[in-house]
Amino acid sequence: SSFKGKVVRMLSSVAVKRGAVVEAEEVGGFQRLVVRCEVQVPAGSKVQLLLPTDDMRTYTPIPSTHGMVLLGWMRAGGPGAAWMSRARVGDEVAFVGPQRSLEMEPGPVVVVGDETSVAVAAAFASARPGEVHAVLQARSVAEVCAAAEAVGLAGADVVAAGETRALVSAVRAKLAAGASVALTGGADMVLAVREALRAEGAARVKTKTYWVPGKTGLD
Repeated sequence: SSFKGKVVRMLSSVAVKRGAVVEAEEVGGFQRLVVRCEVQVPAGSKVQLLLPTDDMRTYTPIPSTHGMVLLGWMRAGGPGAAWMSRARVGDEVAFVGPQRSLEMEPGPVVVVGDETSVAVAAAFASARPGEVHAVLQARSVAEVCAAAEAVGLAGADVVAAGETRALVSAVRAKLAAGASVALTGGADMVLAVREALRAEGAARVKTKTYWVPGKTGLD
């Protein structure tokens, strides 16, 4: 459990919102949850779930007519992945937010990332129809493609994990005049791709690291 989670639980009457899982679907190594709640979900925002263990974990919400959709990578390890893997219809979801996390200038965006970036790409695609392309790396390309489809993210380019050159090449192919890049996901990938894009002269790159090997509760 975390000190932050214990404090949030003590202040739950004023700090915590609550919803209920109305759909739960396992898609490969992901879990897609539809949560009924009274929230507005701006693209690139975050919610912090208060887990039964008092740990807090951060997810990118995707707008839904019910409230929001959460997509969790269940093979990440830790309490968040464990809770996601057990979540079922009817379960209560306690959370803080939505709060600002990744803000992009108006216009076309190329969202670059890994398994943890599918939701943020889907959120921006929902808010900016026809203006968002996702370029992702994955340990299982088929599973990430299936998860992207499950949350309404069409046309994502997915390459094998570790293939930085292929990832950068796919980003270059998607960049249009005036497009910005949202570079998200694991720290090692974010650093490698950022340096490669800078070497090619890409200027409008915003980064958001979602996880660092060996660290938990990053955001």
